[in-house]
Amino acid sequence: MNKNVFIVLFLGILVGVLLVITADHVDRVTSTDEFCGNSCHSMNRYIANDEIYVTSAHRTPKSGVVVGCADCHIPESLALAMWTHVKGGIKDSLSEVRNDFTNPAVWESFKPRLAKQVRERMLANDSRVCRNCHIMEKIAVSSYEGQRAHAQSFYTKVTCIQCHYNLVHDPVKPHDGFAENIHKLPD
Repeated sequence: MNKNVFIVLFLGILVGVLLVITADHVDRVTSTDEFCGNSCHSMNRYIANDEIYVTSAHRTPKSGVVVGCADCHIPESLALAMWTHVKGGIKDSLSEVRNDFTNPAVWESFKPRLAKQVRERMLANDSRVCRNCHIMEKIAVSSYEGQRAHAQSFYTKVTCIQCHYNLVHDPVKPHDGFAENIHKLPD
C-alpha cells in the first residue's frame, strides 16, 4: 500500500473517531434535564418548573428512578439523537425568536400542536419510548380497570399513548383524528 494512501486512511479514521467521541459528548450534555430545562426561556417557564410535570409519577416515582427529558424525547441511537438535537434545536430557537413566550396565551396556543406531534409520533412507533423502560408483561396495575385495559391491549394492539396521552405534562385535549385512537374499555 502506498504510504500516502495509508496516511490519508489513518487520518480519516482518526478524524472519524474524534467526531464520534465529540458527537457522543455533545449528545450527553444536550440530553441532560439541566440543559433541556434551561436552554430556552419557555421550557424553563412552562415545563421544567411546572407543578404537573415536577410532581408526575415519572419525576417522583416510588422506585426512585427518575425519568429525564431525553428518555422520552431523544432517540437512543447516536445518529438519530444528533439529528433530533440539530433539527429540534433549530426549530425551537426560531420559535423562541419569532414568538413572545413571556405571554402565557402564546404558549397555550402552541401546546395543542406540540401535543399532536408527540402523540402522532408515539402512535406511529407503538410508543417505543415507553417500551424502552416499561415491560408490558411486568406492569403491575393496581386498579381493576387498568388491569383489564393492559390485559386487553395484548389482543387489541392498543399502544401506551392511546390511554396515557396526558401522563407527564399539563393536560392537552386530544386533537381531531387522535380522539378515534383513544382506547376505551367496553362496558
